[in-house]
Amino acid sequence: MALGYRDHAAIFTEKNIIMFGVHDGNLEASRKWVQEENLPFAVLSDPARLLGISVGMSSKTDERYVKNSSEGRRPAVVINELGIICAWEPDMNQTSHIADLLARL
Repeated sequence: MALGYRDHAAIFTEKNIIMFGVHDGNLEASRKWVQEENLPFAVLSDPARLLGISVGMSSKTDERYVKNSSEGRRPAVVINELGIICAWEPDMNQTSHIADLLARL
């Protein structure tokens, strides 16, 4: 899904939106992922999956960050410059979801 955000990065920039990804590897693995995928945004390292667990997409015991990848559950939160949540999308599992969100912002 990170590639969908990468592919829409110019639109995020046009709308003055700063994007962050989340990776459950250690710092070096997160850096490697950013480089390999050529991601144009910062990635937060969440090896304990604290953020993922708090939004219901991760489990400490599962192998993958998304606890059931067949169900999607890749949430997105948009926070404005005042720190107010202006969009909460519980499942951004398809590139079309990203385009829809950008159209609403």
